[in-house]
Amino acid sequence: MHADQLAALRAAVDHGSFEAGARALHITPSAMSQRIRTLEAGVGSVLVLRTLPVAVTEAGQVILRLARQIDLLETEALSRLPGRTADAESGGGSEVLALRITVNADSLATWFRPVFDAAATWTDAVLQVEIADQDQADRAVAEAQSMGATSSRARPHHGCRVTPLGVMRYVAVAVPELLERCPAGPGVPQGLHADIHRMPMVDYGPDDELQGRFLARWDAVRPQRRTLVPSSAEFLAAVEAGLGWGMLPELQLAGSTAELMPIAAAGRNHIDVPIHWHRWKMPSDVLERLETAVVDAARVLRPFEEGARRRR
Repeated sequence: MHADQLAALRAAVDHGSFEAGARALHITPSAMSQRIRTLEAGVGSVLVLRTLPVAVTEAGQVILRLARQIDLLETEALSRLPGRTADAESGGGSEVLALRITVNADSLATWFRPVFDAAATWTDAVLQVEIADQDQADRAVAEAQSMGATSSRARPHHGCRVTPLGVMRYVAVAVPELLERCPAGPGVPQGLHADIHRMPMVDYGPDDELQGRFLARWDAVRPQRRTLVPSSAEFLAAVEAGLGWGMLPELQLAGSTAELMPIAAAGRNHIDVPIHWHRWKMPSDVLERLETAVVDAARVLRPFEEGARRRR
């Protein structure tokens, strides 16, 4: 595998097509296609499907991760050459690493923010953040789209490692007016402060099963009246406005000035979601620095049980 072939694969995936990738590399589309065909012939597998945007095959994910790791190590090595450090400190022409990470929206809106403070002091790297659901974010690391990700999943993917960070507690709440409109009457399970069969709900999106788990706990189904708000800050605003009840992180509730009340009894009104940091298993000072910033920021999370603290 040659460097120009791996660069062509990265460019095709990052820019979505062979033509756009060729423009980024300042080569012709035919040269782009030839490099990737030669790479595929060398490894004996199809790596990308010629769709719009291009789709990476399972074999392609393995080679793409290798390509990104080589690019990371090369850029990191160049940044250490004599004279490059001074360039970095003065904002000159040193190599800058783009750290692609995937973070779930609620983490990004709450505990993750001190990572930005740490990254602001780095002269050799910048963050490129994507948002994904906590149950799906780790796939971005496995598929070589990100170098690190927050995820509720504890099992590491091949070539990756996992660090347990802590637990995010979500609490089911609503404004008092909504509880008064949908009081817990006959037939409502004991422990509920309102009739969640009739109460409207604020929904984050189809990939968010958190509220579905809460409803299943009470043998309830999603109400017909649902407001879809796929943004963490705006989700909170929708619940505060009385559009429906919702599961909110306790870290987010701590900063709310609205009067929000639990819709179920203590002990049955919350769901705990574990948060883990997934990253590539490779030697990299910058990835270690990023992981340290993430672990430090996550100290505000609820701790795991003592036996679950080990790094996998």
